[in-house]
Amino acid sequence: MRLWANHMISSHKKWVTTLAILPFILFVVLYASQWVSAAPVFADDFSTGTFTGWSQTRIGSGASQTIEAGVARFIVPTPLGGSVSYSYLIRNGFTSTVNSTITASQDILVKQVPNGCLEGNGAIFFLYVCDSADLAGNLGNFGVGIDGSSVWSLWIGGATVYTYIFQTQGSPPASNTWHHVALTIDNSAGIVSLAVDGRVVISATQQQFANKTHQFSLMSGMGENWWSNGPGSLEIDVDNVRLDVSDDDSWIHPSPAIPQETAELPSPGTQAPAPTHSATPNPSNNAAPTYGSTPNQTPVPTGIQTLKDPSFPLWLAAPVIVAAVILGGVLFMLKKR
Repeated sequence: MRLWANHMISSHKKWVTTLAILPFILFVVLYASQWVSAAPVFADDFSTGTFTGWSQTRIGSGASQTIEAGVARFIVPTPLGGSVSYSYLIRNGFTSTVNSTITASQDILVKQVPNGCLEGNGAIFFLYVCDSADLAGNLGNFGVGIDGSSVWSLWIGGATVYTYIFQTQGSPPASNTWHHVALTIDNSAGIVSLAVDGRVVISATQQQFANKTHQFSLMSGMGENWWSNGPGSLEIDVDNVRLDVSDDDSWIHPSPAIPQETAELPSPGTQAPAPTHSATPNPSNNAAPTYGSTPNQTPVPTGIQTLKDPSFPLWLAAPVIVAAVILGGVLFMLKKR
């Protein structure tokens, strides 16, 4: 009888110990899952020396695209007034829902920043998120560029209506200097933001991707050059292209929208009338960028988290508490015996 009782007690202790360990295992699995889901859905640092990671390449007349020392280089001729030149890459196969937050980012060096134009009269664009069914942008697109007035710009398109937004804060782009640009599209909040070198320079409302599920594409390179009074050719270098897509149940806290002045433009490639407003960078914010001179860093934009917060998630505390109670019971039983 005593042997049977001892066996039952031993078995009981093993089961209790197992139950005490299970919550810890659950905790580790759940906590690790947030790091796995934080991985980008696409990334290319061009270290392979090829563009095979992309779905398509588009090269206009007189343009080129090469990879030199792990950096993608795009060269396009100066277009005639009313036309565009281009050389860019397309990656298809991404999905955005009404709850998604999309962050597309890359490092870029522009040999010669567009200048000498009134706002809206000439620009280059080098990073796009666009509905895959219509890369012209009629079903929704967002383009990051530099306006001919030498400020960062954001193109928001959809339903044949295009809104062109100019930088009103932060440092302007500099020629022959590496910048890190990050475009964040928050569908649940209806916000789109552009951050440069870790600082938001443009933020506005958007409904282009907030209305329904979209199959979308990422485009990088010289998507459009309609700076017709530029040099004979224009060159940009691109590195560390990255795309993150997450849903609203993750730990993402976008910055609030900052009201911006906008100018309505016709479709890309046509000459736009000069806007009647002025939206130049705030002189008090024209400090030198702190990003650095090399393209191998990828700082997270200030106020926008593209990945999940590494701080301890409170909802995962439940398994720890349960495990502690069970383990305490086991220790108490062992002490009594």
